[in-house]
Amino acid sequence: MLRRLTQPWTLYRLRDEDAEVELVLRSWLPLFVILTLLIVELIRPARVWRTLLLAFLTVTVVAAWWAWHMANSVRVRRELRFAWVQVGDLLEEHFTLVNDSPLPALWVEVRDRGNVPGYGASTVRAVGMRGTYRWVTRGECRLRGEYHLGPWEARTGDPFGLFAVVQRHSHAERVLVYPPIARRLPFALPRGAAAGWARTSHRSWQPTVSVGGVRAYVPGDPRHHIHWRTTARRDQLHAVEFDQETGGDIWLLLDLDRDVQAGRGERSTEEMGVIVAASVAALLLDAGRAVGLIAHGHERRTVMPARGQGHLWGLLAGLAQVRATDARPLPRVLEEVSRALPVGATALVITPSSDTAWLSGLARLRGRGIGVAAVLLDAASFEQEVGEGRLSPRVERLRELLADARVEAEVIDADTPLSLRPPTGQVRRWEFKVLGTGRAVAVSTPWGV
Repeated sequence: MLRRLTQPWTLYRLRDEDAEVELVLRSWLPLFVILTLLIVELIRPARVWRTLLLAFLTVTVVAAWWAWHMANSVRVRRELRFAWVQVGDLLEEHFTLVNDSPLPALWVEVRDRGNVPGYGASTVRAVGMRGTYRWVTRGECRLRGEYHLGPWEARTGDPFGLFAVVQRHSHAERVLVYPPIARRLPFALPRGAAAGWARTSHRSWQPTVSVGGVRAYVPGDPRHHIHWRTTARRDQLHAVEFDQETGGDIWLLLDLDRDVQAGRGERSTEEMGVIVAASVAALLLDAGRAVGLIAHGHERRTVMPARGQGHLWGLLAGLAQVRATDARPLPRVLEEVSRALPVGATALVITPSSDTAWLSGLARLRGRGIGVAAVLLDAASFEQEVGEGRLSPRVERLRELLADARVEAEVIDADTPLSLRPPTGQVRRWEFKVLGTGRAVAVSTPWGV
C-alpha cells in the first residue's frame, strides 16, 4: 500500500516551443494523510485533528500553487557556441535561467544526458523572483569523434518537495570533435616520381614537368608534342613522352582493422593513425596537393581527392567519425583499392599491422602504376612492451622487407614527439578579465592577432 502511495502522478502537461513541461505530484502520501485526518475528524471530532488537517491542507495548497507558477514561468535555455570543435578546444555552452514568476525558484536542477568525454553540463542553480540567471559551462575536448549534447531536462518544484516540475528537451545537439593536426612530421611527405617516396616507370602523353623520352608518332598525338630534332634525324615523325608523376593525387589508406590495433583512448594506434592521416593531409594541402581518403572502419569512408583548405575540413570530418572494426583486414582493403585507384596516384598506407600478408597488396598497386609508401605504427610501443626509443622486432623486419621492395616506410611509435598546431577554438577565441578599476583587458587573443 505504501509503495502505491509513493508513485508519482502527472497533473499538468504543456508544450512550450521545443520543451515539454510536466507538473507532477511526487507522492500520494500527503493526500492520503489529509483524507485520513478528515475521516478521523468526522468520526471523533477534536481540535488536534482540525489543526493537523488545516496545516496539511495549507501546505499542500501552497505547494501546488508554487509548483504551478514554476511550471508556467520558469524556463531554461542552452546555446552551444560552436557545433564543431577540435581536440584541445574548449566546448562552451551558454545557459539562461528565466523566472517570470512572483515567486523565487529556490532550486533548478539541470540534467544532461550528453556523451562528450570530459564535459558535463549537469548542475543546480537558483534564481530570484522575476529574475534571470546566466552561466557558462566549459570542458576541454580530449578525444575526437561524433557526440551529442542532450537530451536534457530541468527540474524544479515547491519548497516542501510535494510537487515536481520537469522541463524535458528531447532534442540532442550533434557535436563533432575534429582530430588534432601536427605542425610537422618526423618524415618526408610523398612527392611523386621525380623525387619522394613513390616511383613509376609508366609514361604518359599528358604534359608534365619531366620528359621521359620519344616514340614513333601515332595518329592523334598533339602536333606540339612532335620532337622535330629526332624526326629530322630519323626521317620519321616522333612524339615526346612524359614521365608520369605518381604524386598527382595522394590517397591516404588508413587501416582500421580492430584485430591489429593496440592501446586505449588517447594512447592507441587508432588515434595515432588518425592524427598522422590528418597531419599528412593538412601539410600536403598546404603545399597545393590533391589529397583523398579511404578508411574502412565501422562504415566505408571515402573522400575524393581535392585541393584547398576547404577540403581539409571534409577530410577531418571523415577522420573524426571513423572507428576501428574487424570488418575488413588490410589485405582485403588493398585488393579492393587496387581496382579503384587511377593509374598515376600515390597510395600512403597507415597501419599498425606487422603481418607481411599485406605486402602483396602493395606489389599489386605498384604493378598497376600506382606509387606506394607506408607509415608503420609500432603497436607494441602502445602496449608498453618495448623500451622507449626501441622498435619491436616485427616492425623492424617489416621495414626491412619494404626497403628490399624499394618502398619507403617510416615508423611511428607511441613516444614519437608531435608538435601539434593550436586548436581551432584558440585561433578564434578572445578571453577577457576585468580589473579592479573596471577596465577589461584581453588575456587571450585569437591566434596571430
